Amino acid sequence: MEAIRTDATTAAYTVSFEDDAATDPSVTGGKGANLALLVDVDFAIPSGFCVTTAAYRALVDDADVRRAIAAVADLDLADADGISDRCATVRERITNAQFPDPVRRAIEETLAERSTDAVAIRSSATAEDLPTASFAGQHETFLGVHDRKAIFDRIRDCMASLFTERAVSYRLENDISHTTVAMAVVVQAVVEPEAAGVLFTADPVSGNRRVASVDANYGIGDTVVSGDVSPDNARVDRRTGDILEYEIGDKRNTLHLRAGRDGTESVATEPDRRNSRVLSDAQLRELVELGDRVTDVFDSQQDIEWAIVDTEILLLQSRPITSLYPLPSPVPDDDRIHLYFSIGHQQAMAEALPPLVVDWVREMLENSAARLRSGDSTAPFTAAAGHRVYIDLNPLLDNGLSRPVAVRLLGAMSEPAATTVEDCLAERRERETAEKRNRLDGAVSVGRALRRLVPVIGPAAPTVLGRFVRPFVCGPPDPEHVRHRVELQGERMADRITQPSSQAARVRHAFDAVDHGTLVATVGSQSMPLLLAGLLSGAILGRLFPDAEDELDALGKGFDDEIATQINQRLNDVTDIARTHPDVADALTAGDSLSEIERVDGGDEFTAAFTAFLDDFGSRASSEIDLSRPRWKDDPELLRKTIRSSLSGSDDLDHREHLAQLKADAERAAAELEARAGRGLLGPLRKPVVSRLLRVYRGGIQLREHHKHGVTRFLTAARDVFTEAGDSLAADGRIDQPDDVWFLRKDELLAALEDDSPIDVDIEKRRRAYNRDASLTAPPILTSDGETPAVTAAIEPTGHELVGTPVSSGIVEGPARVVTDPSEESLENGDILVAPSTDVGWTPLFQNAAGLVMEVGGRMTHGALVAREYGIPAVVSVSDVTAEIQSGERVRIDGSRGTVELLDRTDADDPTTAARSSGPGDPRR
Repeated sequence: MEAIRTDATTAAYTVSFEDDAATDPSVTGGKGANLALLVDVDFAIPSGFCVTTAAYRALVDDADVRRAIAAVADLDLADADGISDRCATVRERITNAQFPDPVRRAIEETLAERSTDAVAIRSSATAEDLPTASFAGQHETFLGVHDRKAIFDRIRDCMASLFTERAVSYRLENDISHTTVAMAVVVQAVVEPEAAGVLFTADPVSGNRRVASVDANYGIGDTVVSGDVSPDNARVDRRTGDILEYEIGDKRNTLHLRAGRDGTESVATEPDRRNSRVLSDAQLRELVELGDRVTDVFDSQQDIEWAIVDTEILLLQSRPITSLYPLPSPVPDDDRIHLYFSIGHQQAMAEALPPLVVDWVREMLENSAARLRSGDSTAPFTAAAGHRVYIDLNPLLDNGLSRPVAVRLLGAMSEPAATTVEDCLAERRERETAEKRNRLDGAVSVGRALRRLVPVIGPAAPTVLGRFVRPFVCGPPDPEHVRHRVELQGERMADRITQPSSQAARVRHAFDAVDHGTLVATVGSQSMPLLLAGLLSGAILGRLFPDAEDELDALGKGFDDEIATQINQRLNDVTDIARTHPDVADALTAGDSLSEIERVDGGDEFTAAFTAFLDDFGSRASSEIDLSRPRWKDDPELLRKTIRSSLSGSDDLDHREHLAQLKADAERAAAELEARAGRGLLGPLRKPVVSRLLRVYRGGIQLREHHKHGVTRFLTAARDVFTEAGDSLAADGRIDQPDDVWFLRKDELLAALEDDSPIDVDIEKRRRAYNRDASLTAPPILTSDGETPAVTAAIEPTGHELVGTPVSSGIVEGPARVVTDPSEESLENGDILVAPSTDVGWTPLFQNAAGLVMEVGGRMTHGALVAREYGIPAVVSVSDVTAEIQSGERVRIDGSRGTVELLDRTDADDPTTAARSSGPGDPRR
């Protein structure tokens, strides 16, 4: 248990804002230090001083108080009752404690030096108003305090507010120690302003750094901060000073100081003032200009409380806006607004990546882009933001020929992203003449890109073209043969980076030897032409039979050789062995290792089958683009958990029967379309064409995961190179643990391997930054100004309903199971899987899933494909759904409309429904 610091005698108990020590947050807390910094650079703030953290430590330097605070340190965030009870105990003991005489004298002497009649008393914790944690609204503020005894009481109350339930929960959530944090208190002359409010130097809703947002009301600004009124709101272009929007709020109440008494009072605002603007355009521009100067002081966007007194703008407080998603880096140098698309959303994996993986992904993509750049352009194709990788869409969107293709591809990966891009394009649509010129320029640009692409794909072009055409002539090839070819090419790419003899050379090759374009041209050339032929056939069939949506949907399901299906079938075979050997099942349930399982009856058969599975699919994992994630061969626990869960459910016959049913449905659909094609005078000519298109479509569409399956051989080899480097550096004592290697940058890792110099990197600081960004929701589309454009839902949600993109039809009800890490959790039969995203690494969980809901994804991303293959309803691109839904909560998902209904909350609003569905016999469970 941490001890509370008691070094109160080493610091002053009060300091003025002008004192050098006042800018130290450990002395005056975050709020006090920020105000002192503003005073230091000549901003106008109400006069005052700080009661320092030394005074707080002197106040709590009592055995009973220390024990109460130490008890809070043992709390769990989920223990709401425990937090409430223990916090109340700490607050009571602090408010009943007495300041030691030296502290009391220091405060009294400082107050006596000031002629202020009334003061404002505000808390200022050492963990408050920091760049990574603002604690806005977590602690106490008191206005208009006159009486000296009341001033001491309010200072104590502020110090006790360090242990409100809100503040303690916030610290628990942000991993901030309760025993080392301390509270200072800001004491200032209270002002009676004509107007006051809040200035955000960046739009807090959209994140746009070019737009400032101002909320304003008459009188004291606490009505704005607390949300007691609807204030005026203005949005201002920071660069031009243009007032983009001014919305007059209701402003029904105005807050004033009580005359001759402590506190404030709220009075009704006169009707004519309620309908008038609080601020003029000139005042808005002055405020925004002031805000720009404040951001320069703190080098970050700020949330500023301000007041206007006798036409002068006073700053009352400034704290960082911690909710903004980080800006893309590097920043474009052409002064244009760039649109970026998240690679994670393209991969249906929006989680944060550690620094080394960010560098690796960017390098792979930049090396490919370098082959296609036109002219002398050196503009980066990628950017990093929030430990994610984004690609710059501007080169594609600026090109009149590539723009519609880019938007269409975006729609397949993420419909909200495509909608957002279309909305952004509409806002900046060029004149028709410029559009025509853009198309001409686009044709030239595409021509240049193709010319640069020839050396990459030229040698493979005849083979690729042949593979695209051959299915139409000879029929589709054997999928197992295609799988063998992609695996072979993936292993050849892997050999390129594992061949060098030195560790540094292998790491360098992992970055430089193979780029994304080469992978596509080699591994992708084995299966993608066949997939494209299938997609083209499907498109033609859609045109020929526009009213046959059900038949075309059936044709896209029921494939024995689809990779996800093979993974589950093979895993089911392993599960069947355990099911027929009780000793193996018992050993799995007990968590025994493979070597222990091998020694029980039937264990040799089980381990042989399990090892064979890993030989074929051990390079797969969840979030495969994140090389720091273990592959199944490294950590097969997810697979063992899935087998254990499946043992408690029905045997594999259900799934095999389901797959057979899907195949039968596909055959009936094909027969129906063939029959329709054979009708009429042209039937004899049309039917064989349709028959071939059906075969090509079915033969190609099942290869949608084959390319990635081959690429994972290369990804696994690259991961092995980096983990080997981490093991080596840790063994030499140059990093603390092997996994620290993921928090080095490319150049740092290479330098460390090429010489024996110390690694001068604060790994823990980078790990904290990574964890902080990992908690953020990554937007699919981000602008160079940091804006995350709002997405309009395709349909209007009703009641307790969430809306996303429908990707697999059907309706299902059941208990939700929120899973963020498939290696840590499993599903029971009938659970509805709620996940941030899924890829092949999640495939085993689909065996028990009755439905799927995801935060990201589109119609052609992995989760959607597997859901359709399994015939389970699915809705994707449901924003923040893993936070909105709790495990065990009953939900109904409609994979045709794209809705997720929260049934428990709907029933709670309807007493009749609640009574009907509360028992275990509810037929909808």
